[in-house]
Amino acid sequence: MVESRSVKSVRPLATRASWFTRVACAMAVCLVCQLSGQQSVFGVIVNTVTGTGNTTAPSDNPGWENVGVRGIGTGVYLGNLWVLTASHVGGGDILLGGATYTMAAGTGFQLTNAGASGKSTLTDLYMYQLTADPGLPALRIATSTPALQKAVTMVGAGLDRGAYASWSVNTASDPYVWTATSSNPNFAGYATLNTRTMRWGTNAIALEGWSAIGAFDAQLLATTFNDFYPSSESLAATGDSGGAVFVKNGSAWELAGIMLAVVQYSGQPSSTAVFGNQTYSADLSFYNGQIVQVVPEPSGLALAIAGFLMVSGLAAARTSAPVGGILVLEARGRVSRGGLRSRCDSKPLARALRF
Repeated sequence: MVESRSVKSVRPLATRASWFTRVACAMAVCLVCQLSGQQSVFGVIVNTVTGTGNTTAPSDNPGWENVGVRGIGTGVYLGNLWVLTASHVGGGDILLGGATYTMAAGTGFQLTNAGASGKSTLTDLYMYQLTADPGLPALRIATSTPALQKAVTMVGAGLDRGAYASWSVNTASDPYVWTATSSNPNFAGYATLNTRTMRWGTNAIALEGWSAIGAFDAQLLATTFNDFYPSSESLAATGDSGGAVFVKNGSAWELAGIMLAVVQYSGQPSSTAVFGNQTYSADLSFYNGQIVQVVPEPSGLALAIAGFLMVSGLAAARTSAPVGGILVLEARGRVSRGGLRSRCDSKPLARALRF
């Protein structure tokens, strides 16, 4: 995960209708080769002074120990031997607390969109069972969509943050033209490295809606990488797919999301994290019924789901990618937000990366 540097103004938008439907994606690129042959662990980009902290559980621990390295991505241990990750990461061994746990053969399955009208049958979430108990507590799964502005803690094993970077960007071009500069830049952020570290960061819910992530639709939560410095403001990076998004409900932490993708600007240079980029995570309240059917809540009682909030939203190119792959979906020109209420009035985003 990546962190941010300096402060910029924020302005909430007015309505809640989704802007995601305005995202018109024109190309897809698989970036799985970035991780080939690497042995180290990866992490969330955070905006602290050095970007190298947050590698142990926060003082108010949401479930750090339950998040582990799952191949080139991340996975979350739910309890009762079950692991949840992104479908494009898939099942297999997971590293939890320094120990490797093996997938039980034949236990994996992909979650569905519960018959949502006009959406793909399956979604980009995958569950499987382990052969041995890691001895970790069960997590609570959120039963309602977090409110806009709700604080979240994100945990993942993605790429580390590199040096601060800034650009003069010609937004009149299609795609945008980026020129690195330290003199009067209008865009800024960080480079990303080729090393990974398990890391946590913070953010807040900015948007809610539907998106096509690769071949599958998903009900999503979005967080925006703002320029608050120094802080633990965070953005997902390559390797964070399948990572956890936690929210606090009263005094109890809940698993509210699974990180799936990042949205970038038109023409944004590769291996960068730019302020205004967004992380897309599956809204687990929508998928709660399927999850607790096989993984009872910590109380031991499966929750009855009366219905789900259906927010129209995000449309993106339906492009398949290999298991564990990273998908880049790039739109030409500016992207309209429509009316979805946002936590900040950042510049239009134009590219979605599945990591």
